Amino acid sequence: MMRGILRVLGWTLVAGLALCPWDCRANCPEKKLEEREEEANIVLTGTVEEILNMDPVHNTYSCKVRVWRYLKGKTMVNGEILLDGGNKVMIGGFGDPDICDNQVATGDTRIFFVNLAQKHMRPVQEYELMLNSSLMRITLRNLEEVELCVEVQIALSNERIPGGIREQRCQNQTTKTSVNGEKVEKA
Repeated sequence: MMRGILRVLGWTLVAGLALCPWDCRANCPEKKLEEREEEANIVLTGTVEEILNMDPVHNTYSCKVRVWRYLKGKTMVNGEILLDGGNKVMIGGFGDPDICDNQVATGDTRIFFVNLAQKHMRPVQEYELMLNSSLMRITLRNLEEVELCVEVQIALSNERIPGGIREQRCQNQTTKTSVNGEKVEKA
């Protein structure tokens, strides 16, 4: 009886490892949200509409994303980058092993941290945005945290908030100020 249980557990372990992609076996260190926001020139929310440009050598791909909202960098997205009447963009770099959470399926809605593609890239990618760091799921908490980081970065660039306070307000904040100025405890 014990031998049968061990055999079942062994096969379960083998099946689990076989089905698990390589990234879920490795420990992928994620940067702090403030670093991810600072390194990205553009932060947007959007829904993946189409998966394109599969690169079999590098196992990367691009996606056409319907943009719902720009949280940062809207002015950097010009006419050459905008697709289908101006509400869609092409984002590349999905599947990049240097980015922890980098896989999407059609219909996924996420927060994307991206940069403009480098000019020396191949022509297909010239007018793409490139994934810069892990994707974030759309939740109220995630949206609030990203918006706060963007607001603090804007205020810092206008020299209204000292640098040391940015980390305190952007990471693991426990209170925030409401519209009318009252302190509200975060759930």
